[in-house]
Amino acid sequence: MKLHQTLSLLLIVFTLTGCQANVKKSTQFDSTQNPAQKPVYSIYLAGPEVFLPDPIAAGVSKKAKIAELNSRYDWPFTLVGLYPMDNEIENFKPDFKTGVIIYKANIDLMQKANFVTANMIRFRGPSMDVGTAFEMGYMNGLNKPVFAYYDAKPFYGEHEKPGIYRDRVKKYYPISPENEDTDADGQSIENFEMADNLMMIGSLLSGSGEIADSFEQAIIQIADYIKANNN
Repeated sequence: MKLHQTLSLLLIVFTLTGCQANVKKSTQFDSTQNPAQKPVYSIYLAGPEVFLPDPIAAGVSKKAKIAELNSRYDWPFTLVGLYPMDNEIENFKPDFKTGVIIYKANIDLMQKANFVTANMIRFRGPSMDVGTAFEMGYMNGLNKPVFAYYDAKPFYGEHEKPGIYRDRVKKYYPISPENEDTDADGQSIENFEMADNLMMIGSLLSGSGEIADSFEQAIIQIADYIKANNN
């Protein structure tokens, strides 16, 4: 191959590589291609479902719902779920070392994911699960869109609205008999008419603070976001 032909080929490769980088930067998330040539976007499925009596079934159910929505709406892309228990932990033991391994495995999943949707259900108190809160913050720190929903039925047997955090504190935590704006220890109760701590609500997509009523609705919100940003 002559020198000018080699230089021309290198210029074409460089130009195409630069264009691909710009596309990835403008969309703010990466995509791969499946055999049908549809972009594939992965969603990290955060929430305290990992503590349910059958956590594996919870993940399988969520992934099945995503597959059903892909089929129902025939989007020009495919959504897939990444569930924390997708990780296979060798020599699992309930000890410190295993806990760190699980943490690192979940970090790897979040690094791969394009989005996160989190169940912000109250968990062991008036506020959401602390691990789920970390995962939302981590994804926000990666500039990956954060979505959320509130699904109480798997935990408490019936549906409920997220309501306002201040009201939940009064319902599920001891309150000062002298001052309803403080708890039994005299500490003030956050009151910004939000469903949970302001840092969590503020992390949701565009700071809109919208918590979907269901997992299905949250997935549809993600699909709508992709369509709006790919036009």
